[in-house]
Amino acid sequence: MKHKGLYAFGLIACVIVAAVLYMFGVIQGGRRADTVYFVSKTSSENSTFWHSVERGVNVAADELGLEVVFVGPEREIDLADQIAFVEEGISKEPMAIILAASDYNGLVEVSEKVVEAKITFVTIDSDVNMIEDHSFIATDNIAASKILGETLAEAIGGEGLVGIVSHLEGTTSAFDREEGFLQGIESYEGIQVIEEIPYSNNDAQTAYVKTVDLIEKYPTVKGIFGTNEATLIGIARAVDAMGLKDQVTVVGFDISDAAASYLEKGVIHTIVIQRPFNMGYLSVKEAYDQAVYKKKPEFTNVDVVLVTKENMFDEEIQKFLIPFLE
Repeated sequence: MKHKGLYAFGLIACVIVAAVLYMFGVIQGGRRADTVYFVSKTSSENSTFWHSVERGVNVAADELGLEVVFVGPEREIDLADQIAFVEEGISKEPMAIILAASDYNGLVEVSEKVVEAKITFVTIDSDVNMIEDHSFIATDNIAASKILGETLAEAIGGEGLVGIVSHLEGTTSAFDREEGFLQGIESYEGIQVIEEIPYSNNDAQTAYVKTVDLIEKYPTVKGIFGTNEATLIGIARAVDAMGLKDQVTVVGFDISDAAASYLEKGVIHTIVIQRPFNMGYLSVKEAYDQAVYKKKPEFTNVDVVLVTKENMFDEEIQKFLIPFLE
């Protein structure tokens, strides 16, 4: 009877330990089987785009019963902080780490550490220059920007001087959008492109100042392309403040209340709206499928929508302008 009692006690103890391990999401090697570590480009409250990404991440996590740690530096240019967040994620041994890389080359070493630690690795929005297989969830930035290039070219009658104000040098999203825009206008022989590309460092005020400088230096400029939300707002603010909305055609990426306001006023001609909610949602689903079902890594293109003053009040477009409708 004594042995039976010890056996029963041991069995109960094992059950308790197993339950505790399950509650804390621990699997072999101490890894958190229920945790996804998401390292964003920025945690700033001013980023409509990344807050929408976070909503998508949280919805997918809730559906899958996962815990999400959503972190990021205050500014996109704080590369050292982003690297530190990835390092922190590795130390937590989560099921997966999802990274929106603020630098194509600067995040390579720490990203390789994620793979070496056998943690599922997914990139979103901007990729990393590494040879290891990993999934990438993003807009086809070249294709979307090519459309904007063609749109701007047509809007200015196929001739004139145009410029680019970009968001963050060294990111794949910035490079691809610049390249796509140039591809979109290259067939228009009457268009000249300003060679210098100022960078806003994802700050609307910096974009404003650099746009004013650009226009003062090139007063005949007829069009400007802004590569992300903060940059586009800064450009629009400058063009509006200088009273040039009828002389300078503005196109660019990403919607927000401010951008929508400038679109309605006619300061912005066309905006490419990405689907940040979808990006966040799909990144978690992708990470889960790889970690649990051993799905093969792949690139997932998230479709975009073109928005103008004429269609901005369409019901489908309003879903992007009013976040809770996503």
